[in-house]
Amino acid sequence: MAGRGLVWEKVCANSRDRLCQDGDLAWLRMHPPVLRIGKGSRSKPGSFLGVRTGKGPPDWVGVSQGLAILGDDKDCKSERWSTNNVKAHQAKAFDAFEVHGGTSVVLLRMCDKSRWVLPWQMLRPLWSEKRSVTISQLVELGALKWQIKAEGEPAYDWLTPLQTYLSEVCDE
Repeated sequence: MAGRGLVWEKVCANSRDRLCQDGDLAWLRMHPPVLRIGKGSRSKPGSFLGVRTGKGPPDWVGVSQGLAILGDDKDCKSERWSTNNVKAHQAKAFDAFEVHGGTSVVLLRMCDKSRWVLPWQMLRPLWSEKRSVTISQLVELGALKWQIKAEGEPAYDWLTPLQTYLSEVCDE
């Protein structure tokens, strides 16, 4: 259901804003297109109502040091996160982005409030099998944890672990 993870999306947006402030990232929020326009309020002549419906793209796109990143923010309230929370149209966008040299990721918060970075190349096989994952399975999978970048601040840095992972994958 759209909108369930709005608090987590705001945390992620704040993280991306801080990474921008640090000079590490430029990013833009993406929104589903307005598909239906209807009549507005009778008391406001000339007004109209735009309703966002249908299938929206992943949440955001960014670039860091020449690395293009397409991402979606997902929040999990239970012990298991279902990869079905990545919808087919989002997976298609992730695949297309990666075909053209970009990197796609899911920023995931689990029920214990732990924060994870799931590169699409790591997540896609699980998504294809419609699997769900627990925190211990994320650890076994090698999922990336957000890290503390500045002393005395919360763990807002998901970008450094992603860049480290990608450099290790490219070296293999």
